[in-house]
Amino acid sequence: MKNSARKNNPQTVKNKKAASSNKSATAKKPAKERETLYQVKTKRDSDVIKAFITFTYRISHPRVTGRMIFYGLLVFFPGFFIKIKAVSIACFIVGALIILLALFRQYISLALTKRNDPDYKSGADFTYDFTEADASFYRNDELIAYLAKYKDILSFYYDDKFYYLAISNRDLFILPKSRFTIGDPADFEDFIYKKSKQTCKWIPDKFSDQIKKRRAVRALSNNDK
Repeated sequence: MKNSARKNNPQTVKNKKAASSNKSATAKKPAKERETLYQVKTKRDSDVIKAFITFTYRISHPRVTGRMIFYGLLVFFPGFFIKIKAVSIACFIVGALIILLALFRQYISLALTKRNDPDYKSGADFTYDFTEADASFYRNDELIAYLAKYKDILSFYYDDKFYYLAISNRDLFILPKSRFTIGDPADFEDFIYKKSKQTCKWIPDKFSDQIKKRRAVRALSNNDK
Protein backbone atom coordinates (compact mmCIF):
# COMPACT_ATOMS: atom_id res chain seq x y z
CA MET A 1 0.00 0.00 0.00
CA LYS A 2 1.40 3.24 -0.97
CA ASN A 3 0.33 6.40 0.78
CA SER A 4 -3.22 6.81 -0.48
CA ALA A 5 -5.91 4.40 0.58
CA ARG A 6 -7.03 3.80 -3.00
CA LYS A 7 -3.51 2.90 -4.11
CA ASN A 8 -2.61 1.06 -0.93
CA ASN A 9 -5.04 -1.71 -1.48
CA PRO A 10 -4.26 -5.32 -0.57
CA GLN A 11 -7.35 -6.40 -2.49
CA THR A 12 -7.04 -3.66 -5.17
CA VAL A 13 -9.86 -1.12 -5.36
CA LYS A 14 -10.09 0.25 -8.89
CA ASN A 15 -10.50 3.88 -9.87
CA LYS A 16 -12.96 4.91 -12.57
CA LYS A 17 -10.50 4.33 -15.35
CA ALA A 18 -9.64 0.88 -14.06
CA ALA A 19 -13.31 0.13 -13.59
CA SER A 20 -13.95 0.67 -17.27
CA SER A 21 -11.12 -1.72 -18.14
CA ASN A 22 -12.64 -4.24 -15.75
CA LYS A 23 -15.88 -4.09 -17.74
CA SER A 24 -14.02 -5.02 -20.88
CA ALA A 25 -12.27 -7.78 -18.96
CA THR A 26 -15.65 -9.04 -17.80
CA ALA A 27 -16.81 -9.23 -21.41
CA LYS A 28 -13.92 -11.54 -22.17
CA LYS A 29 -14.96 -14.02 -19.51
CA PRO A 30 -16.33 -17.29 -20.88
CA ALA A 31 -20.09 -17.54 -20.91
CA LYS A 32 -19.93 -21.04 -19.49
CA GLU A 33 -19.22 -21.22 -15.79
CA ARG A 34 -16.12 -23.22 -14.92
CA GLU A 35 -15.57 -25.26 -11.79
CA THR A 36 -13.78 -23.34 -9.04
CA LEU A 37 -10.72 -25.31 -7.99
CA TYR A 38 -9.45 -22.85 -5.38
CA GLN A 39 -11.37 -20.12 -3.60
CA VAL A 40 -10.34 -17.57 -1.00
CA LYS A 41 -12.84 -15.53 1.00
CA THR A 42 -11.30 -12.75 3.03
CA LYS A 43 -11.65 -9.21 4.32
CA ARG A 44 -9.31 -6.28 4.46
CA ASP A 45 -8.69 -6.61 8.16
CA SER A 46 -5.66 -5.73 10.24
CA ASP A 47 -3.84 -8.98 9.42
CA VAL A 48 -4.23 -8.54 5.66
CA ILE A 49 -3.27 -4.85 5.70
CA LYS A 50 -0.23 -5.55 7.87
CA ALA A 51 0.77 -8.44 5.58
CA PHE A 52 0.64 -6.10 2.58
CA ILE A 53 2.72 -3.42 4.29
CA THR A 54 5.30 -5.95 5.48
CA PHE A 55 5.46 -7.51 2.02
CA THR A 56 6.06 -4.10 0.42
CA TYR A 57 8.90 -3.38 2.84
CA ARG A 58 10.50 -6.78 2.23
CA ILE A 59 10.31 -6.67 -1.56
CA SER A 60 10.54 -2.99 -2.48
CA HIS A 61 12.69 -1.73 0.41
CA PRO A 62 14.42 -4.78 1.93
CA ARG A 63 17.33 -2.92 3.57
CA VAL A 64 15.65 0.29 4.68
CA THR A 65 15.04 -0.83 8.27
CA GLY A 66 18.65 -1.82 8.82
CA ARG A 67 19.93 1.39 7.29
CA MET A 68 17.61 3.53 9.40
CA ILE A 69 18.79 1.78 12.58
CA PHE A 70 22.41 2.29 11.50
CA TYR A 71 21.87 5.99 10.83
CA GLY A 72 20.00 6.35 14.10
CA LEU A 73 22.94 4.88 15.99
CA LEU A 74 25.32 7.21 14.14
CA VAL A 75 23.31 10.16 15.41
CA PHE A 76 22.67 8.75 18.90
CA PHE A 77 26.14 7.72 20.10
CA PRO A 78 27.97 11.02 19.48
CA GLY A 79 25.71 12.43 22.17
CA PHE A 80 27.90 10.66 24.78
CA PHE A 81 30.99 12.58 23.65
CA ILE A 82 29.63 16.03 22.80
CA LYS A 83 30.23 18.38 25.71
CA ILE A 84 27.57 20.91 24.75
CA LYS A 85 24.55 19.65 26.67
CA ALA A 86 21.86 20.94 24.29
CA VAL A 87 23.56 19.33 21.28
CA SER A 88 24.11 16.10 23.20
CA ILE A 89 20.42 15.87 24.16
CA ALA A 90 19.42 16.65 20.57
CA CYS A 91 21.58 13.73 19.35
CA PHE A 92 19.95 11.37 21.82
CA ILE A 93 16.42 12.45 20.88
CA VAL A 94 16.90 12.48 17.09
CA GLY A 95 18.82 9.21 17.08
CA ALA A 96 16.23 7.50 19.25
CA LEU A 97 13.39 8.76 17.05
CA ILE A 98 15.06 7.40 13.90
CA ILE A 99 15.57 3.99 15.52
CA LEU A 100 11.99 3.87 16.80
CA LEU A 101 10.68 4.86 13.38
CA ALA A 102 12.69 2.03 11.80
CA LEU A 103 11.32 -0.52 14.25
CA PHE A 104 7.69 0.60 14.26
CA ARG A 105 7.10 2.18 10.85
CA GLN A 106 4.93 -0.72 9.67
CA TYR A 107 2.61 -0.18 12.65
CA ILE A 108 2.43 3.53 11.86
CA SER A 109 1.50 2.69 8.25
CA LEU A 110 -1.05 0.17 9.52
CA ALA A 111 -2.75 2.76 11.74
CA LEU A 112 -2.86 5.36 8.95
CA THR A 113 -4.24 2.89 6.43
CA LYS A 114 -6.96 1.63 8.78
CA ARG A 115 -8.00 5.21 9.46
CA ASN A 116 -8.39 6.05 5.75
CA ASP A 117 -9.40 2.77 4.12
CA PRO A 118 -13.17 2.61 3.38
CA ASP A 119 -13.12 -1.15 2.77
CA TYR A 120 -11.58 -1.76 6.17
CA LYS A 121 -14.21 0.45 7.80
CA SER A 122 -17.12 -1.13 5.93
CA GLY A 123 -15.88 -4.71 6.30
CA ALA A 124 -16.08 -5.39 2.55
CA ASP A 125 -15.99 -9.05 1.51
CA PHE A 126 -13.44 -10.23 -1.05
CA THR A 127 -13.70 -13.49 -2.97
CA TYR A 128 -11.02 -14.88 -5.27
CA ASP A 129 -11.96 -17.76 -7.58
CA PHE A 130 -9.38 -19.84 -9.46
CA THR A 131 -10.55 -22.22 -12.19
CA GLU A 132 -8.60 -24.45 -14.55
CA ALA A 133 -8.25 -21.65 -17.12
CA ASP A 134 -8.65 -18.28 -15.38
CA ALA A 135 -9.15 -16.38 -12.13
CA SER A 136 -11.72 -13.81 -11.02
CA PHE A 137 -11.45 -11.37 -8.14
CA TYR A 138 -14.57 -9.93 -6.48
CA ARG A 139 -15.33 -7.23 -3.94
CA ASN A 140 -18.82 -7.53 -2.46
CA ASP A 141 -19.72 -9.81 -5.41
CA GLU A 142 -18.58 -7.15 -7.93
CA LEU A 143 -15.78 -8.10 -10.31
CA ILE A 144 -12.71 -5.91 -9.67
CA ALA A 145 -10.07 -7.85 -11.62
CA TYR A 146 -9.92 -10.73 -14.07
CA LEU A 147 -6.98 -12.95 -15.00
CA ALA A 148 -7.68 -14.41 -18.44
CA LYS A 149 -4.42 -16.40 -18.59
CA TYR A 150 -2.28 -17.62 -15.73
CA LYS A 151 0.79 -16.82 -17.80
CA ASP A 152 -0.04 -13.14 -17.21
CA ILE A 153 0.92 -13.49 -13.52
CA LEU A 154 3.77 -11.09 -12.81
CA SER A 155 5.01 -12.49 -9.52
CA PHE A 156 4.10 -14.99 -6.82
CA TYR A 157 5.44 -15.06 -3.25
CA TYR A 158 4.61 -16.79 -0.01
CA ASP A 159 5.44 -16.81 3.67
CA ASP A 160 4.13 -18.87 6.57
CA LYS A 161 0.62 -17.37 6.50
CA PHE A 162 0.01 -15.73 3.12
CA TYR A 163 0.36 -15.99 -0.64
CA TYR A 164 1.09 -12.76 -2.53
CA LEU A 165 -0.13 -12.80 -6.14
CA ALA A 166 0.55 -9.94 -8.56
CA ILE A 167 -1.32 -9.90 -11.88
CA SER A 168 -0.54 -6.35 -13.02
CA ASN A 169 1.48 -3.34 -11.90
CA ARG A 170 -1.27 -2.25 -9.51
CA ASP A 171 -3.04 -5.51 -8.71
CA LEU A 172 -1.49 -7.36 -5.80
CA PHE A 173 -3.74 -9.78 -3.94
CA ILE A 174 -3.11 -11.08 -0.44
CA LEU A 175 -4.36 -14.66 -0.04
CA PRO A 176 -4.42 -15.83 3.60
CA LYS A 177 -3.75 -19.57 3.69
CA SER A 178 -6.25 -19.96 6.52
CA ARG A 179 -9.10 -18.54 4.39
CA PHE A 180 -9.17 -21.00 1.50
CA THR A 181 -12.78 -22.19 1.33
CA ILE A 182 -12.22 -24.46 -1.69
CA GLY A 183 -9.01 -26.37 -2.39
CA ASP A 184 -5.99 -27.17 -0.25
CA PRO A 185 -3.73 -24.11 0.23
CA ALA A 186 -0.74 -26.46 0.42
CA ASP A 187 -1.36 -27.46 -3.23
CA PHE A 188 -2.01 -23.93 -4.51
CA GLU A 189 1.67 -23.20 -5.12
CA ASP A 190 2.02 -26.22 -7.42
CA PHE A 191 -1.19 -25.28 -9.23
CA ILE A 192 0.02 -21.77 -10.01
CA TYR A 193 3.42 -23.05 -11.11
CA LYS A 194 1.91 -25.59 -13.51
CA LYS A 195 -0.32 -22.95 -15.05
CA SER A 196 2.06 -20.01 -15.19
CA LYS A 197 5.55 -21.48 -14.80
CA GLN A 198 5.96 -18.75 -12.20
CA THR A 199 8.04 -19.97 -9.27
CA CYS A 200 6.61 -19.17 -5.85
CA LYS A 201 9.33 -17.27 -4.02
CA TRP A 202 9.74 -17.68 -0.29
CA ILE A 203 9.75 -14.63 1.99
CA PRO A 204 11.00 -15.78 5.41
CA ASP A 205 9.21 -14.37 8.45
CA LYS A 206 11.80 -15.09 11.11
CA PHE A 207 15.09 -13.20 11.26
CA SER A 208 17.02 -16.47 11.53
CA ASP A 209 15.35 -17.70 8.34
CA GLN A 210 16.19 -14.44 6.60
CA ILE A 211 19.86 -14.95 7.47
CA LYS A 212 19.73 -18.54 6.18
CA LYS A 213 18.18 -17.40 2.92
CA ARG A 214 20.82 -14.71 2.41
CA ARG A 215 23.56 -17.26 3.02
CA ALA A 216 21.98 -19.66 0.55
CA VAL A 217 21.73 -16.94 -2.11
CA ARG A 218 25.38 -15.98 -1.59
CA ALA A 219 26.45 -19.63 -1.78
CA LEU A 220 24.59 -20.08 -5.07
CA SER A 221 26.08 -16.91 -6.53
CA ASN A 222 29.59 -18.03 -5.52
CA ASN A 223 29.03 -21.43 -7.11
CA ASP A 224 27.93 -19.77 -10.35
CA LYS A 225 31.22 -17.87 -10.43
